[in-house]
Amino acid sequence: MSPLLRAYGLGMLLLLAVGCGPSAPDEDAVLISLTDSIIVPGYEALAEEARDLRQALEDLCVRPSDAALIEARQAWREARAPWMRSEATWFGPVVDRRSISLMDWSQIAPERIEAMLENNPATTEEEVRNVLASTQRGFGAIEYLLFSDDALHDLSGPSSTRCDYLTALGRVVESEANAISVDWSVVREHGPAYQDFFTGRSNSSLLTRQAVAELVRTQVFLIRTIVDMRLAAAIGLREGGPDSSAIPGGAGNNSLDDLRNEILGMRSMYLGLDESGGLGISDLVAVLSEETDERMRTQFESSLSAIDAVDMPLIMALDHHPERVRLVYDRLLALQRTFSTEVVSLLGVSIGFSDTDGDSLR
Repeated sequence: MSPLLRAYGLGMLLLLAVGCGPSAPDEDAVLISLTDSIIVPGYEALAEEARDLRQALEDLCVRPSDAALIEARQAWREARAPWMRSEATWFGPVVDRRSISLMDWSQIAPERIEAMLENNPATTEEEVRNVLASTQRGFGAIEYLLFSDDALHDLSGPSSTRCDYLTALGRVVESEANAISVDWSVVREHGPAYQDFFTGRSNSSLLTRQAVAELVRTQVFLIRTIVDMRLAAAIGLREGGPDSSAIPGGAGNNSLDDLRNEILGMRSMYLGLDESGGLGISDLVAVLSEETDERMRTQFESSLSAIDAVDMPLIMALDHHPERVRLVYDRLLALQRTFSTEVVSLLGVSIGFSDTDGDSLR
């Protein structure tokens, strides 16, 4: 056989091999699937739970009782769950509206709250939204009032100031959750619904590669914040020794559920809704490296297993079971490394220093 024919035959074999291999799904299809099946329904669920929280707070203040306090505390936990899961999609409306400063600043300032209640109480939604600092608003401020040892006594006293403040906080959380949901899904006078802008379904849209990069970078920000800014500091792997204050949260002791929901939110963005055939970041990764995709899937499950094994608030586990917290850190560190190096590289996303600065998140 002549060298020319031999080369031609090899070329045809290579073409056939490439043609028989897996093909990457359309990136637009992945964005549309994640947006329509997870992101938009997630913010709708947040709006619904925030409404129930506001109602539970009002019921508690109208008819204070142990049962009403228990219901309000449970409503707080149930509203917080979809909010923490949504952290994997804190771009677009959440950033544009500066919703984090209204709904969930990382640490509240109890002394500023008490001084405000004593000297110049904010008792309306407008005052809470427009006058108070971020450290006096949101889920954290509600937690401070609801989960104190004297919560029922304080909210049942002759003065309604504390209750007025509490219900105003609930109304701000509800209205902001509704606004985020609307911005994602409803066409507005000044532009398209964000779901159409994000997925390329409107005349004015993000470029597909920009949208994919936005989604991927948000996961990088989140996992780095969890691992480097919180857990590493809490268990003493950063300068200054162990610092339990690096774990956000208050008397509600919801830190473990918060962490679990953050990782569940990330996993949803990676896997999509497998049971319904939905697409996720995994579908873009697997066609480029089945090994990396399998590693990501395994690391998500092992991380969640380690979180579940803690079985108490993180802040308590630091004292009673530090080895369990260290295992959570190690598992999430492995997940962070795979995502921030292999996944980012495979998808061609550029991550700069400022992009991975965990302080930019919370």
